[in-house]
Amino acid sequence: MNTPDTLFGTGTLETLQQAATVAHSPSNHGPVVGIDPSLTGTGIAIITNNTPQLHTIASRGKRDDTWQQRATRLTDLRNRTMGLIPRNTTLAIIEGPAYAAQGTGIHDRAGYWWMLYQALTSLKIPTAVCPPTTRAKWATDKGNAGKADVAMAISKIWPNTDIRGDDQADALCFATIAAQHLGHPMPYLILERHKLALTKIVWPGMQ
Repeated sequence: MNTPDTLFGTGTLETLQQAATVAHSPSNHGPVVGIDPSLTGTGIAIITNNTPQLHTIASRGKRDDTWQQRATRLTDLRNRTMGLIPRNTTLAIIEGPAYAAQGTGIHDRAGYWWMLYQALTSLKIPTAVCPPTTRAKWATDKGNAGKADVAMAISKIWPNTDIRGDDQADALCFATIAAQHLGHPMPYLILERHKLALTKIVWPGMQ
């Protein structure tokens, strides 16, 4: 049976925990986290005391990478992402798989997704999975809305937050949904679409 130490590789969990300690400040509610997994630019949003912090974990691979190089890249992505996640996170939301997606990177994206999910749950961080269409419906009232429309909608909710790219915008949607679910004070009027979206997510404890 794997322990958190073996899941992250020998000697890396302590380093990740130290890095995460710096990544958050105390909060009455505890931080919430949104993650938009991507092999090239994973978006991370951490909301603490109603203040978002946004990050992007960039990575590049090559089409002719060996199996070992691909595995090493995924492990590095997982470790760098988890290094930013506060260990006192009260709820994390990760974007669910896009099952209709195609391309040569599908296998690696799936592997990375499960590595992240396992890392979060092995650290006892409550974790929910939000379908991409639910994120779009929550943000724009259209389940098929594009990334640009979602980014515009979330930027209006957080007008003083510097959102750099679609990955950060999506991650901030997930973190905001998490905060709404936990009853945190929200910077927007909660509409019916916001409430309905939450019913489409399987929350920790319901699984």
